[in-house]
Amino acid sequence: MSCNHKRRTEEWVTDVDDLYGHKTSYWKYKTESACVDIDLHRYKCTQCDKVMYYSGRARDYYEKGIRTEGI
Repeated sequence: MSCNHKRRTEEWVTDVDDLYGHKTSYWKYKTESACVDIDLHRYKCTQCDKVMYYSGRARDYYEKGIRTEGI
C-alpha cells in the first residue's frame, strides 16, 4: 500500500445547544497533511519519510546538483 501523505485524526466532541441546552456528541474527523518542511524548497512525509520538492528546479538542484543562476 502506498502512502497518500495525509493523516486522519478523530475527536469525540460534545456540543451543547445554546437555546435548549441539549447535548449532542459525535466523532469529528479531520484529514490533514502529514508533511513538514525540512529546508528551502523541500518537504518530507512524516509517515513514509519520502522527500518531495516544491518545484522541478529544486529537485534538479538537490538531486543532480544543477544550479540555475538568477533565480
